[in-house]
Amino acid sequence: MKYAFNLALAAGLLLLASPSPAYAYLDPGTGSMLLSVFIGLLSTAYFVVRKIPTLFRKLLFKAAGKSRLLEHKHIAIYEESANYWGTFRPLLEELGRRGENVEYLTSSESSPCFKANLPECITCRYIGTGNTAYTTLNFLEADALVLTTPGIDVLQIRRSRGVKKYIHVVHSLTDIHSYKLFAFDYYDAVLCSGPYQVKSLRALETSRGTTPKELPVVGCPYMDLLVARKERENIQAEKGRVLVAPSWGRNGMLTRHGSAVPRYLAEAGYKVILRPHPQSFISEKSLMQQLQQELSAYPNIEWDCNPDGFSSLSRAEIMVSDFSGVIFDFAFIFLRPVITLQYESDMRGFDGFSLAHPAWEAETVKKLGGQVSAAELDRLPGIIEEMISDSDFADRILTLRRENVANFGHAAKPVTDAILNIASAGK
Repeated sequence: MKYAFNLALAAGLLLLASPSPAYAYLDPGTGSMLLSVFIGLLSTAYFVVRKIPTLFRKLLFKAAGKSRLLEHKHIAIYEESANYWGTFRPLLEELGRRGENVEYLTSSESSPCFKANLPECITCRYIGTGNTAYTTLNFLEADALVLTTPGIDVLQIRRSRGVKKYIHVVHSLTDIHSYKLFAFDYYDAVLCSGPYQVKSLRALETSRGTTPKELPVVGCPYMDLLVARKERENIQAEKGRVLVAPSWGRNGMLTRHGSAVPRYLAEAGYKVILRPHPQSFISEKSLMQQLQQELSAYPNIEWDCNPDGFSSLSRAEIMVSDFSGVIFDFAFIFLRPVITLQYESDMRGFDGFSLAHPAWEAETVKKLGGQVSAAELDRLPGIIEEMISDSDFADRILTLRRENVANFGHAAKPVTDAILNIASAGK
């Protein structure tokens, strides 16, 4: 609508500037005054029309009792689903300790934020899902909006004129190759877990000619919770327990190879936990139903559909996965080996398609354990036994973690520092 109006306004001004025959006399002073008045009225009308959507929306919000959402905030955080509570909880607790006023907006009615014992300066608010949530975010007023959602100004969430800085918190330890195209291009800042993410983001900026972002390397707050929970619960691994935890989508293990991997492990006598990515039960329902039917005959295969996978991670001696970020949760938290399936990922439609260098994890997974192709599943038992009996494995993983992940287990403070610095600079 605004583009059509701008075009009409430009056309009107062009017509006014065009010469035409005059059949009446108007002295220069009066003509100048009338022209000034006319342009003033036209400009006023232009800005009034531009404000109509905002005014209309304010009336709707007021009628719905949501006018507070239109007030300017220093820090706002958006939780797309309850799956991201683990990333934001350490930040909310740190912001609360500092007495920072924060508006926590969520699209999950069952978000743990409503039951968490958060300080009074943290306000939690459900803003609906889909277009209802996007409308709220598109008209938000804040010095900084913090999200884990990719694709700002590309997908449904558009940049609001009232938000000065958009900050993305990377919520895993993987590189950015597997994010959809333009996932980070229009953010003002991306808070990175390690230097490898900075390398990839700078390469994208160079190739696309986009504005350089702030890219502080501050760590992954989600890891803080896992480290604390491991120390608190101290669950020991069960001998012979293998966790199969693939990613979702067209490159995922289950999409490419179906039930082959968990079935082979079960037939080899292992106790298997099959934990598909939570998104699989949303985006790949028919595949999940098919696999559940195919694997129902195996009593030693246990399905884990719980959004919280900590119990499965704790109990497993070893993991078999693909390129899922959970491999680093398992290896770096529990210091246990991971075997990955080896194949070429299809990067069409992903940011990795625009990058000349491979993803950081492509080389790193080789140091976390073994690799096999789908045609070499008969090698799995031998590799599993070899990795489990490797007494030096934990020390090598600790070295790898120190070299690649910033502030492991205590990232909340540096991440919060970065958010407040960026937000204050945007005032």
